Amino acid sequence: MKGSHRERILIVAKDEMLREQLSETLEEAGGYNIVPVTSFEEALSEILLTDFDLIITEAELPDLSGMDLLAVVGGLRPGARVIVIDDDLSARSAVAVFRLGAVDYLYKPLNMTFVLMQVERQLEMKRSQQARAVEEAQPKKPIEARDRARRLDPRTRPAALVLGRSQFKRINLELNRLLGHVRASFVGLVDVEGNMLGAAGTLDDYDLQILTQALSIDHSAQQSLANLLDETKFHSTYFEGENTGVYIIEFGDVYTVSLAVICMTDVKPGMVWLYSKRTAAIIEDVLRSIPQPKTLPKNL
Repeated sequence: MKGSHRERILIVAKDEMLREQLSETLEEAGGYNIVPVTSFEEALSEILLTDFDLIITEAELPDLSGMDLLAVVGGLRPGARVIVIDDDLSARSAVAVFRLGAVDYLYKPLNMTFVLMQVERQLEMKRSQQARAVEEAQPKKPIEARDRARRLDPRTRPAALVLGRSQFKRINLELNRLLGHVRASFVGLVDVEGNMLGAAGTLDDYDLQILTQALSIDHSAQQSLANLLDETKFHSTYFEGENTGVYIIEFGDVYTVSLAVICMTDVKPGMVWLYSKRTAAIIEDVLRSIPQPKTLPKNL
């Protein structure tokens, strides 16, 4: 084993044979400390208690999904690396998992020798990053502490960390409806931390690039379709590419989110705005339905 300590790896798999194969391979070949679980709920309990070096999860779990787990890990354990395993190769799923911060995307049938190589590669990269951080001694701890406090504080927590299974399902249902209504190629909902709360359609490399650029721009400085229509509740901005355009609708009284719609440029903006506004209103009600935790004392 290359590390100076027994690095901890969490394996989340409903497939019992896969769970056992991964555990045995990593324990025997790498000497790692393996914690195997079967569901999102069990994984979340372990993640709250332990800081894992690596998390390997199936895309499909008995309760929620590996995508949901990936979104939660980004908020609770930003230092953990996540590998997602899918039943078969899917370009759409690959884009989604990397957009949510996964470091690798594998698909069945698995070659355990290759899996072990990828695991060792990811852990070696983490060791190198940690070594550089120690050597450079950059004063980042106060910033990281503030970021973690912001994620834990109920007043500033991103939506991905508080949505339940029923809310995730309702949001994805509405996104699929919007996709059909406006003939969009992709519809997605993103929280303030960049976590994808739901998605429908397909997203190729070009669309991903313009979507990422659109989400990173200060919308308040852009020409707003909402302003032109005297709309004050939802702030909508349009970005046009060569063949496709991206609509970004920001809203949320409790949790701020962005609804992203990618359509061909020949689709009428008024139709996109009308149906997107309806979808945003429904999602806003879903976000309001989330039970609000008690506010932490201000001196924390």
